[in-house]
Amino acid sequence: MITGGAGQLARAFCTLLDKANAKYIALDIDKLDISDIDELSKVCREYNPDFLINCAAYNNVDAAESEFETAMKVNYTGPKNIATLSVEHKFKAIHFSTDYVFGGRQLYIPFKEQDETAPLNKYGISKLKGEQIFLEISPKNLVFRVSWLYGEGRQNFIYKLLQWSQSRNEILIANDEISVPTSTYFVAMNALEALDANGLFHLVPDGYVSRYDYAKFVLNKLKVKSSIKPVPAEYFKLPARRPNFSAMDSTLFFSLVNREKKHWSEYLEEFLTNYKF
Repeated sequence: MITGGAGQLARAFCTLLDKANAKYIALDIDKLDISDIDELSKVCREYNPDFLINCAAYNNVDAAESEFETAMKVNYTGPKNIATLSVEHKFKAIHFSTDYVFGGRQLYIPFKEQDETAPLNKYGISKLKGEQIFLEISPKNLVFRVSWLYGEGRQNFIYKLLQWSQSRNEILIANDEISVPTSTYFVAMNALEALDANGLFHLVPDGYVSRYDYAKFVLNKLKVKSSIKPVPAEYFKLPARRPNFSAMDSTLFFSLVNREKKHWSEYLEEFLTNYKF
């Protein structure tokens, strides 16, 4: 069973499960509100899943500053409910967290799973509390921290960048925010390979990049001629603070599955080549 079924991450799971002829159900908010434990319990009894993949999330980073209660409802209460029912109904649950649980650092050394968390914004707080309660209730469950997700959808940086390229003479992009662009297919493919694992893992490709250089890479590959200018993140005066460097190290995961991880640019180039914009 997949929650948040209309989102870009859920769509990637659905595509792979379709290819594998796997039996699954994907439910979005109109069919299932994970913050309502009675509703969730009823659906779990109806479908009796072996695995529940939670792709439902409140991910509007800036709005979370003023809508913290709503963010907590989805990002904390939802995972708490899923973990509780995973014990009761004996299914394995998979949940996704974020690099924004970290507060950034001066030395550009990617964060490992055991590094201290220190979220700078309320979205990061809600996600951190969610991942913690999820594993606290059932250590047999699985949490993947991901970053800068992109896929087939509109809720990602690539889509917004292409919108800006059509409506603005000059695009201003932060050059002091650094993390790892991560394909939803990369996440879904690797998560499905590791359903027997448990605990917390970082799941991102190799390397890292600034928002500005990420944007340049996308526009160059798509041959979009737009004027793009680097600026410090504080220029935008956004409600939520972002970490300056939140790249993560996924060595632990890839040693577990014994697979080679590629650089973020390889996955991104593949996506930009194959996806019809």
